[in-house]
Amino acid sequence: MKMDIRTGCACAALLVALAWSADADAQRSPWWERQKAASAESTGAPAQQQAAVPAAPAPQYTAAVQRDKIEGPAYTYVEAGVGRVDVDIGEVDERVSGGYVRGSVAVADNLYVFGGHDQVSETWSLDAERLKATIDQTELGLGASVFLSPRADFISELSLVRLGVELDYDDAASGDSLSGSDHVYAGKLVLGIRARPVSGLELWAKAGYLRVDDNLVVDHSMVGNLGLQYRLTQTWGLVGEAEFYEDVRFYRLGVRASF
Repeated sequence: MKMDIRTGCACAALLVALAWSADADAQRSPWWERQKAASAESTGAPAQQQAAVPAAPAPQYTAAVQRDKIEGPAYTYVEAGVGRVDVDIGEVDERVSGGYVRGSVAVADNLYVFGGHDQVSETWSLDAERLKATIDQTELGLGASVFLSPRADFISELSLVRLGVELDYDDAASGDSLSGSDHVYAGKLVLGIRARPVSGLELWAKAGYLRVDDNLVVDHSMVGNLGLQYRLTQTWGLVGEAEFYEDVRFYRLGVRASF
């Protein structure tokens, strides 16, 4: 798990370097312009001298919501696909498959809400006995983006996560059956980079922390997330993502529609 987190941080640093080297316009945000204007006023230069120097045209800053279809990362989309969960808790070491859905909506220039649901299940049979396990994760959160360059943003995301498990057991020979379910809630905070180095490719790397309600199975955990989207068209794209907790790993492959 430590290697997964280190890999996520290294990828985030690489994306930052690519974003800044690809385009020096990262310094041309409204905040940067305000600082330059304040600096010019503080020098107290005579109006005649300032008028003698032609003013450079103000660079254009494009808000994150408006950049979606131009060159920056997209924050309004829906997505669905197949998923797999690897569980390694105590004596349990299993791979379980299923699917997921999720989406995001940009609600302001630098704010977006997002949510998703993963569900996987597996059935084991031995003679007349059968055991089915279902694992699900539901997440709802709020994200904020900070403009780094026309092709990259620094992001922070805070979300509420529900982790659930359900077990169903039955024995056809004896007629016995047993079922039960349980869940825990957790808060998750991640920081990272989303970048679109070229028009057809979007990358993201995030790392953070998951704080879980007290329970006997799942503990607090560091979190790492690496993903990419290959855009087939301006709207449609293929997405691959890996999300790492200390004892559980989610892998996703899906189709995204960006708006």
